[in-house]
Amino acid sequence: MKVNAYLTDGFETVEALAVIDILRRAGIDTETVSVTGELEVNSAQNIPVRADRLFDKSAEDADVVFLPGGPGSLAFEKMKDLKEVVVSHNAEGKIVAAICAAPSVLGYWGLLKGKNATCFPGFEKDLTGAKVQKSPARVVADGNIFTARGMGTAIDLGLALVGKLLGEDKAERLGVDIQYID
Repeated sequence: MKVNAYLTDGFETVEALAVIDILRRAGIDTETVSVTGELEVNSAQNIPVRADRLFDKSAEDADVVFLPGGPGSLAFEKMKDLKEVVVSHNAEGKIVAAICAAPSVLGYWGLLKGKNATCFPGFEKDLTGAKVQKSPARVVADGNIFTARGMGTAIDLGLALVGKLLGEDKAERLGVDIQYID
């Protein structure tokens, strides 16, 4: 199993790193991929993060692609090469995950048509074609598409992905180990 987590300047720190942390704790090969052309990417909270590698369309062979939210996530929409990778990934039935504002990018790209999805409140209108799920839905999985509401749901998203990839027992044990669930 391999996950590519795409980072652009202005990503939401906790949304990205909590999900990445959960996946790595579960033993899932998770790479941070800068789409800025520079390895150092600055979060919305001005925390510099050094990505594992730069985006290279020819190297995007992951089982899961993950788009963190934050104000920078809206830049994903204009990235033609990233769009091609994510749309192709979805067409192959591979997992596509997005949190906070980033599900709106999936909506713009036409990936949410007929799918249940959620996002940060206020972005619902941008989930083009989706059946929008509001509170109390923290994480919504519909087929291969996983969406989550925001920073407070990042651990939930990470555990949902672990559950999908490695089984619910593994996700539950990890949730207990990190003191997230009793």
